[in-house]
Amino acid sequence: MKKIFIALSAATIAAPAFAQSSVTLYGVLDEAIQLNTNAKHVVGSTNVGGRQWSLDSLAGPYGSRWGIKGKEDLGGGLAAVFTLESGVNLNTGAFAQGGTAFGRQAFVGLSSNRFGTLTLGRQYDSVNDYVGQFGFGLAAYGSGASHPGDIDNAARTYRQNNSIKYASPSFSGLRFGGTVMLGGVAGSVSQNSGYTVGVGYNNGPLGLGVVYEFFRNPSNAGAVLNGNANAVPPATSTAFGSINSGYLTGNAPATSWQVVAAGGQYTFASAAIGMLYSNVKYGNIGHFNGATATFNNVEINGMYRFSPAAFVSAAYSYTKGNAVSGDIGDQTYHQFSALADYSLSKRTDLYVAATYQIASGTSSTGAPAVANISLLGDSSNTRQALVRFGMRHMF
Repeated sequence: MKKIFIALSAATIAAPAFAQSSVTLYGVLDEAIQLNTNAKHVVGSTNVGGRQWSLDSLAGPYGSRWGIKGKEDLGGGLAAVFTLESGVNLNTGAFAQGGTAFGRQAFVGLSSNRFGTLTLGRQYDSVNDYVGQFGFGLAAYGSGASHPGDIDNAARTYRQNNSIKYASPSFSGLRFGGTVMLGGVAGSVSQNSGYTVGVGYNNGPLGLGVVYEFFRNPSNAGAVLNGNANAVPPATSTAFGSINSGYLTGNAPATSWQVVAAGGQYTFASAAIGMLYSNVKYGNIGHFNGATATFNNVEINGMYRFSPAAFVSAAYSYTKGNAVSGDIGDQTYHQFSALADYSLSKRTDLYVAATYQIASGTSSTGAPAVANISLLGDSSNTRQALVRFGMRHMF
């Protein structure tokens, strides 16, 4: 990715003579003609579905965004750092992430060559930092398609507001770190709060990662699964699909969200293979008498590069939910994805991506489970396909 560097002189910023500063403007414009074979289409009170052709700039391999990042050298290997990054819908000019101005990232902190980096603000969790890159949604060769409902956040749908993050330096490829999310609720230290920890290893062709995360009141307005500018109380939220809305909305939703995830990738000369496993629990669901809903997700993916400019990739994921009351929540999802990409230059490429999903069982709402690819909305039945003919430009 080519970046634009703006050097700020010491005189310009009125800083000590030894200080060196830089600001980087960067972004990705990912636009595609998109076909959804079973888009949500409600007539009366019934979702009858329908084929939909559209332009879409948010559901692709990267998702369109622009950002600014900066660094000021404070001497002795210490630097002040910041990032402001905004998702953008190219077709309307609107902010992504529910209209949040800098919805992708917004933080400031200190970075040390010796001790690591400490940052504060709206930030990604440890799934993103240590495991997400091994899943097809975030892999360098991936399609951007999330697991059903992105229940494990492996495609980083959700960010943490009011968070403190630590990331260690690399010790011969070994890294570790974590986050603490402050709830920000007066009179209750624990409400809406949470924490994550992760360990990763990247050395030569091998990459590995493992993560544990736990959050309280995850669907409350301002909490981890409902923290965008358009957040509303769980009782009125429509932000979740039927795979988990029965656990996160209405009266007395789940009081906790837990994720355990592990992944790895091995890169060959012209190919790569990756795997990801996650276990997700929505705990103490009040309107199910305190039951816990559990999901297990397994994914395998791979890539083959024909030349420096062209590659193909594919993935399969299996998601299984347990029943929490009778057959409610006993649901299964099979998802298949593929991508073909050709680079016109280091900054511009063309691609075709496709995802097909099959659902079965009974959803969290008690209705038959339906397909829902990449959080585009529940389809009308158990099958859905999404095809993108896209162009991506990076700067």
